[in-house]
Amino acid sequence: MHLDQIPRRFEKLRQQGLEYHLGSPASAAAIDAAEARLGVRFPEQVRHFYSAFDGLEVVDPPFRVLPLSELERDGSLIEFCRCDHVHRLAFDTSHLNPRDQWFIVNAETGYRVTFTMASFWSIRMWSWIELGRPIWFDVHGEPSQE
Repeated sequence: MHLDQIPRRFEKLRQQGLEYHLGSPASAAAIDAAEARLGVRFPEQVRHFYSAFDGLEVVDPPFRVLPLSELERDGSLIEFCRCDHVHRLAFDTSHLNPRDQWFIVNAETGYRVTFTMASFWSIRMWSWIELGRPIWFDVHGEPSQE
């Protein structure tokens, strides 16, 4: 899914009663400032996402991708998303994975949610938003095989 498809998908869901808010695009300067504040260089997919949406929020089910201004670093993790108000998802900045991206992990357990930000915005977040499937752990007890 391309980023330009996200507003259309949300609009279809709004017609079914979903309440959401998409953040305005972040400027290149704002993204650069967040990188400097956090001491990292975002992988291209992360930069691309924030250049389209500086955060997003769904009321029910509770889901929030934090805006750049709220990103905080805790060691090698940068929390960027909260699901169901309590489950924190983070970028693992300790290294780039084989796809030259940061793994997205459950900040508490280390469970690997996905390999890339693109798979997060095109597949994973919709599993929670549309289907109510928790994405922060594997309900079958299997490790992520993405």
